[in-house]
Amino acid sequence: MKKRLLSTILATAMVFSLTACGTTNETQQAPAAEEEAPAADAAENETEESTDAAAETATETAAETATEGEAAGGSVNATVIWRAFDDQFQSGFRIIMQNEEEKIGGISLDMQDAANDVSTAISKLEAALTKGTDVVAICAPDRESTETMAQKCSEEGIPAVFFNMEPMEATMESYDNILYVGAQAKESGEMCAQALINYWNANKEIADKNGDGVLQLVVLQGEIGQQDVVLRTQAYEETLSAQGIEYEILAMDTANWDQAQALDKMNAWITAYGIDGIEGVLCNNDSMAMGAVQACINNGYNSGDPEKFVPIVGIDANIDALEAMKAGSLLGTVLNDRLNQSDAIINVVKAVKEGKEITEDVVGVDCTVEGKYVWVPYVIVDSSNLDATLELMNSISE
Repeated sequence: MKKRLLSTILATAMVFSLTACGTTNETQQAPAAEEEAPAADAAENETEESTDAAAETATETAAETATEGEAAGGSVNATVIWRAFDDQFQSGFRIIMQNEEEKIGGISLDMQDAANDVSTAISKLEAALTKGTDVVAICAPDRESTETMAQKCSEEGIPAVFFNMEPMEATMESYDNILYVGAQAKESGEMCAQALINYWNANKEIADKNGDGVLQLVVLQGEIGQQDVVLRTQAYEETLSAQGIEYEILAMDTANWDQAQALDKMNAWITAYGIDGIEGVLCNNDSMAMGAVQACINNGYNSGDPEKFVPIVGIDANIDALEAMKAGSLLGTVLNDRLNQSDAIINVVKAVKEGKEITEDVVGVDCTVEGKYVWVPYVIVDSSNLDATLELMNSISE
C-alpha cells in the first residue's frame, strides 16, 4: 500500500515537472526522473523493512512478556507428599489426582513419596519449603507427625492442606493456614456394617450357620490407634447395636492395612474357629478384605456356592475389590471417593494460594465445609451401583 502511494506521488510529481519545463526539456528530464524513481523506491523499501522488523520485534517482545506473565501468575506450584507410593489405595489416588491436575489446569503438582516413614516425610517437606513451594498438600504417615509438619509450614508462612490422614484436633486449632480434606471415617464404618447387616437379615437361613441367632464375626483393623481405625471399628459395633443385631466379636486384630498380613490372620482364625464358625468379616480397608477373601477361597469357600460363603466387607472400592464383588467372592465395599477428593484437594490448594474463602462452591464437588474441614461423603457399593463404580474406577485409573 505504501509503495503504490509513493509511486502515485512520484508519477504526479513527474507530470507537474514535465508540464512546467515544456516540450524542449522533455527528452532531457525524463531520463533524470527515471533514474530518481528506483532510488526513491529503494529508500522506501529500506524504510518499510526497518519499520516491519521493528514492529515484528515489538510484537514478539510483547508476546514473550505476556507469556512470562501468564506463567508467573497463572499457575500454582504445589507439593503433594504421599504416605507411600507403593500402597494400593495411595497409588490409585495419586494417579487419579495427576489425571485431574491436567483436566483442571492452573496448577503444577510435585508428587513426593514419604515411603511410609515419618523422617522421610519431614525431609521431603523441608526440601519443598526451601525450594519455595506455594502450598503443600500432605498425607502424613501417621497422625502424630502432622503436628511437626503443620508447625514447619506455619513457620514458613506456607498453607498446608492435609488429606487422608486427619491431624489431631489440637493441631488443626493451633495453626491458622491449615485445612483438612477427607471423608468422615465413622460414616464408612456405618456403611460397612450396614452391608453385613443387610446380608444377615436377607439370608438368615444360610448366614446363621450354627442357628443360634447370633452373628459371630471377626474384625481386621488397620494401624492400631490411628483415627480412622478407631472410628470405623466403633461404628461397626454402634451400627450393629442400633439395628438390633445380636452379635459376638470372636476376634479383632491389626493387619496394618496389608493384604498379606490379613491373609495370615484370617487363616489363623479359620483354624481356631472353623470356617463355618465365622459368619462375617468386617475390614477397615479393601486390601485386608482381599486377604480375608483369599483365605476363604483357599479353604473352598467364596467361589460361587451360596452355602459356602463368608460375607466379607471392606472400605475403599479398589478395583480388585469391585471385581471380587462381581465374581461373588466379596460381599461389599464402601467407595472412598478419590475422584471427588482429588478435585477437592486441587481446588482447595488453588483457593488458599489465591486467598479465597473455602466454600462448597469453591471446592466444586459434593461436600460439606465445616470450618477448616472439607468432608467428601462415602458411597456404599452394592448391586445397584457396582457396574457403574467399577467403570468409573477403571476409567480414572488408566
